[in-house]
Amino acid sequence: MGLQIMSEDTRNGDKLPAGASSIVDIRELEGDGQLTIVHSYRNHGFRIAKQGYEGSQILLPRARFDWNPPEWDKITIDDLAPIFVDPVPPLLILGLGEAPMGLLPELQVALHEKGVSLEIMSTPAACRTWNVLLSEGRHAAVALLAVA
Repeated sequence: MGLQIMSEDTRNGDKLPAGASSIVDIRELEGDGQLTIVHSYRNHGFRIAKQGYEGSQILLPRARFDWNPPEWDKITIDDLAPIFVDPVPPLLILGLGEAPMGLLPELQVALHEKGVSLEIMSTPAACRTWNVLLSEGRHAAVALLAVA
């Protein structure tokens, strides 16, 4: 058995392996459902948690909802109802196709009033960002417009 040198985490007195950083807080998500990892996107659909789905989607870490949004510039808080579960995620990533054309300030204000920050990006970038957030154990939501 090898010798493992431990250093003290000055924030809370925990012992860490030498060279380890306490900057990253790794958490384990609770529940027995499968994480909604986005494996691919194309042909007007997504492969999520190893299953194929047609059309736009809203995802929480362990939940998936079909999404039929209006035109991207007409999306309202009502169109995002599935994200308002307890607890409400503090962050919504909105993937608006290949190249988002605007910032949706009214939606941003409405979400902010409910304690949710909004990040708008392309659907491909939103898929990648979502997977990183899941890997970090972050509580968030993503709404993805399907791309061809």
